This record gives sequence, C-alpha cells and structure tokens, in this order.
Amino acid sequence: MKRKGRTCLYVAGILILLLFSTGCVIGRYYEGPNIIAEKVKNIKPGITTKEEIVEWFGPPRNYMSPTVFNKILQELDITGEPLGTFPFANILSYQYDQSNIRAVILVLFNYAEAKVKSDHLVIFLDENERVKYYGFRRGTEEL
Repeated sequence: MKRKGRTCLYVAGILILLLFSTGCVIGRYYEGPNIIAEKVKNIKPGITTKEEIVEWFGPPRNYMSPTVFNKILQELDITGEPLGTFPFANILSYQYDQSNIRAVILVLFNYAEAKVKSDHLVIFLDENERVKYYGFRRGTEEL
C-alpha cells in the first residue's frame, strides 16, 4: 500500500512539473532611434545640412562614402568596373526596427512567431555636406 501511495505521489509530481513547464510569451522589441516623420518633412534638398540631420535624428546607423560603396559593389561582383563619379559625396542611413513576438511553450510542442518591421531613412549628401537626395519608408505602421 505504501508503494502505491509513492507511485501516485511521483505521478502527481511529474504532472505538476509538466503543468508548470508550459507557458506563453508576448512581447515587443525596439531597436534604433525612432524616426519622426514630422522631422523628415523638414528635410530640404540643397538647403538642409549634415549638421542639422545629425541634430534632428542623432548619429546615423551607417555612414558610407561612395568610394567604399563602389568597392563593396565590386567585391560582391555586382559591377566589374568602377561606377565613375557619384552625384553625392556621402550616405547617411537611419533604421528603426520594431517587432511583435508571440510564443507558446508546451512540453512536446513549441511555437514562436516574430513580426519585424522597419522604418528607413537614407540621405545622400553633396560635397558641401548638404542634402542632395533622401528617401523615407515607414514600415512600422504595419504592425
């Protein structure tokens, strides 16, 4: 009879452990500085300076000169020859990532899903460090 009681206790303990080893996770993840669309509207090609851009958006995530960009394209074998002169002197790149995460953790089955969306701002500067071209895409509204 004692043995039967211990067996029931072990089974109950295992069931309780299995019950508490399951769960779910819901969360959000943010990376990079938030790119405020109202500030993007203030960018004027030929007028806005690099200094103003850095003041409005902070340091860029990436900063690249066209010569480095040209070398990367050659290394990746996208172009065999130098591309010549670029109509811009430098590139500033800003990116803000946001993701929603959901997960279900069970004993024999686990499921996780993450949706990641990004806002991108790319600014091309001329030789006088003024904005030549820029592009902005808001993707985080899709979450």
